[in-house]
Amino acid sequence: MRKMRSGLFHAVQADLSEKTEVIRLVDEAASASGNRLDVIISNVGWTRMWNFSDLDDNVAEEDWDRCFSVNVKSHLWLFHAARKWLEESNAREEGAAVFVSTASIAGCKPSGSSLPYAVTKAAQIHLMKSLAIIAAPSIRVNCVSPGVLLTDWGLSFPPERLDAVKEPNKLKRFAAVDDVARQVLTFVTSRTVTGQNAIIDAGFSL
Repeated sequence: MRKMRSGLFHAVQADLSEKTEVIRLVDEAASASGNRLDVIISNVGWTRMWNFSDLDDNVAEEDWDRCFSVNVKSHLWLFHAARKWLEESNAREEGAAVFVSTASIAGCKPSGSSLPYAVTKAAQIHLMKSLAIIAAPSIRVNCVSPGVLLTDWGLSFPPERLDAVKEPNKLKRFAAVDDVARQVLTFVTSRTVTGQNAIIDAGFSL
């Protein structure tokens, strides 16, 4: 485990594919924040680059298992571990508690780095909608589904694959990281919004 602490930040390293690690992460984060958590941003994800259209490329059992562990179960474990803290936050200030998850446009429109990734991202979106029902009225739960972002991961795609994604985008550009961050902030501050999935994809899914 590695810790870094300075001013307003406290970083904890954890393997979010492991339930016990998720619980430890939440406990340490709550302790470092004065025994309170008001907002959880669940941004973990995993995939391996395959040819989405080639079924033979997409039947590795270990990839399916890891995608389900990281893209679905880890978000569930994180919500479950943080639930008591978020309920306490709502008790202090109604509507303050929120859980926001980062999914993917691959979960809305079959596409992306692999079939296991797309299917598990769809499951993640449905999980968030389900948790929004289960957690109401104490905790708001929403998710954001970006298209390809030109992060280090996005830039790891071959240029021809990036062009193939960009061309059908109605806006003829890629989704922006800043737009995703602004949407997350909107979900955090909009106290009557829950169970929603915001698509930020420059028109890819239209």
